[in-house]
Amino acid sequence: MAKQRTEGHTPLRQVRIPDDEWQAFGAYVGDRERTRVLREFIRWHLRWPDAKQPEPPRAKEPVLPASSEEKSA
Repeated sequence: MAKQRTEGHTPLRQVRIPDDEWQAFGAYVGDRERTRVLREFIRWHLRWPDAKQPEPPRAKEPVLPASSEEKSA
């Protein structure tokens, strides 16, 4: 269930995402851009008119989980 709505804002939702993934996502798209990118993805996934799949930043390398990085080192 959504938390109470703050004036002028959408209701808050809870999503469970592991800390390492959330931090890497923030480093990749920008801490202040996470919500925008997630909303774009949801709209695209729902196939809403004019929705486009969010593009990952082109200049950055993929962010691998720590366990994958350790194996490749």
